[in-house]
Amino acid sequence: MKKIILGALALLNLFSCSGDEKIELTPPAKKKLVTMTYNIHHGAPENSEVVNLANIAAVIKSSGAELVALQEVDVNVPRSGKVNQAAELAKLLGMEYHFSKSIDYNGGEYGVAILSKYPMSNKRRELLPMPTAGEQRSIALATVTLPNGKNIEFAATHFDLNVPNRTAQAAYLNQISAVLSKELFVGGDYNAIPSSSEMLKLKEGFTLSCMGSCPLSFPVRQPSKAIDFVIFNPKAANSYTLVSSVALAGQYASDHLPVSVVFQYD
Repeated sequence: MKKIILGALALLNLFSCSGDEKIELTPPAKKKLVTMTYNIHHGAPENSEVVNLANIAAVIKSSGAELVALQEVDVNVPRSGKVNQAAELAKLLGMEYHFSKSIDYNGGEYGVAILSKYPMSNKRRELLPMPTAGEQRSIALATVTLPNGKNIEFAATHFDLNVPNRTAQAAYLNQISAVLSKELFVGGDYNAIPSSSEMLKLKEGFTLSCMGSCPLSFPVRQPSKAIDFVIFNPKAANSYTLVSSVALAGQYASDHLPVSVVFQYD
């Protein structure tokens, strides 16, 4: 009986000691994904035709951007020295690129592009709907493999100048997202403010990269409009948290300010 009592007391003491010990588990650190959307105006500053891709590259590099959506990119166009601007920026930054032609332009091509610090696969190009007259627009899409091995879909686009086309293009992006059923981020110059009817249509399938008020990005020196965003669909919102969205003031390499958008993920 004595042994049983001593054993019970020892067991009770063990549980009591265990209860007093505090086991602190450190949650794994969140990873950061820095994205950017940048209308580069074929590498020329506002009201200028003097192209300087080194300035564009310097802006992107200083931001720490890992994924960049570019608009108004020239490829082999005389006004910009018949240079493949997407390839040249990728070379300057040590990144991969994917260009999507929207139109033929003066013997070359003009459109949108993606720059990525990480491997890209399944690169593709789709033309956006144009129900009324306007300049043909497109979207560049690619699968990006992040350092943790996860894949996301990243895209670059540039909406048209007139409302009917923008509305149709917003609906088309919603459709792309639904069909993909994957985490999708689309950096773009949407040529529309957040309260416009076409952006309300886009919000049916995406969240805009705004923390409270949306960053003013156009025109470059005294910006008065928020028209540049990195939008993300519900699947992306489930895994990635928007932590900042800023128009990088003081960057005059183009006629738009670049918009830096940062996400966190596990």
